Amino acid sequence: MGLMLPYTQQLPCGKWRYRRPVPDRLKPIVAKRNLIKKLGGTYAEALSAYPKVHAEFELLIRKAEQVLAAEAEPHELPILTKLELYLEGIAKVRRMGFDPHDAVVDRDDPESVAEDAARTYVADAILEEYPKDPASGDPVGVTKMDEFVVRALNGGAPPAPEPTLEDAKKLYIAERVTGTETEIKKKVQRLDRITGYIEAALGRPPTIPQFSRSDAKLVRDHMLSGKLKPSSVKRDLNVVKAMFNHIITEMQLAGCMNPFAKLPIAGLNEDPEDELRDPLPDDILQSIRRLVLNSANDDLQFIWRLLEGTGCRLAEVVGLRTEDIVLHGECPHFVVTWHEGRRIKTNASKREVPLVGDALDAAKEAVVGAGDRKMLFARYGKESGPTNASASLMKYVRKVTEDTAHAVHSLRHNMKDRLILAEVSEMEQNLILGHSLGGVGNRTYGGDRAKLRAITKAMKRAFGSE
Repeated sequence: MGLMLPYTQQLPCGKWRYRRPVPDRLKPIVAKRNLIKKLGGTYAEALSAYPKVHAEFELLIRKAEQVLAAEAEPHELPILTKLELYLEGIAKVRRMGFDPHDAVVDRDDPESVAEDAARTYVADAILEEYPKDPASGDPVGVTKMDEFVVRALNGGAPPAPEPTLEDAKKLYIAERVTGTETEIKKKVQRLDRITGYIEAALGRPPTIPQFSRSDAKLVRDHMLSGKLKPSSVKRDLNVVKAMFNHIITEMQLAGCMNPFAKLPIAGLNEDPEDELRDPLPDDILQSIRRLVLNSANDDLQFIWRLLEGTGCRLAEVVGLRTEDIVLHGECPHFVVTWHEGRRIKTNASKREVPLVGDALDAAKEAVVGAGDRKMLFARYGKESGPTNASASLMKYVRKVTEDTAHAVHSLRHNMKDRLILAEVSEMEQNLILGHSLGGVGNRTYGGDRAKLRAITKAMKRAFGSE
């Protein structure tokens, strides 16, 4: 007869033993790879010995986990939501070798009786660690986790609590938020800000399955009533929608609809593209240029000239490596592509950008200045580089103009205007600026060399050097 209780083994000689691997994280504390003890020479002896042996070793594992937790820094110990507490409790009971949901004992089955005794021993051992109330004799100060585990051991776990907004946020951060350390920090801060709007609108938000369409509209209206533009509300609600979709899928919330799906936002079409930025008027552009070239450090001067001469996004220029600059051949250009030091916005952003006129001169001077460095702009070719470069350049912009529609990003609009006035085709404009190419034909057909020659010619025409 084979004994089916967790961690039991029958040896070739016919005797029984308990053998339990020690988790890797606990081996330095337990100082053993496996916990082993004889259970007896017969099936009946093994059944009789099992409950106490299992409880003894379970208590040893528990003590080791407590030592490990005590060694952790306070900030490493998370505050668990009800659902997290539930799931961790379920996992703990399973690691003990028990079914967390089924504590029913079959008195006609010896193994079921032995398992029930083991469950009782383990539950009692947990409660024995706590001081007793002198009057009632009940344990005092039992943690919520131990209370849950003891309940699951003695009578089975209760139904799982419904996931909350905090659960949705934590799961989304754990499984969907990626990037560099700085990027992750910014994304988490944004999620905190967005969930703050939800809490401000609803007070104590309902659980995810109880979140209604009316609740979603209250959140939307609260956000619109503040200083947020409709376009900003749309972006933030898109994050909320993605967060809800993720937890609905991962928690298998049957019949649960996303209340933020297709939520209309009043006034959205009134917003111009690109965050209400305007092209810089020529006199303002020339004044800022003079100020930058006379006062800024060399890297900022090169960055400004490349932004003005290509219409690229700031991060695309700041993240350039020296190997991305191609100065030989009939079509000098630089390559905007993903690399470990810089992520790009979309697939369309990956492209070759022609260098003509002053932008070409700036690229040549920047390459000479970079020498044998990997990054073209050493001061700014790092995680916080685009933010730092933007802040520095905006100081010069604000010395010339206080108009909030005027910013470093305005240079991208200036380039768009140049291309339009030079009657450059929309496809060539999109190739230069890194916008979507629209139809499948535009995205798929045509060689890279031909496209580069065409947009180089278009760029020269835009700057009057064709």
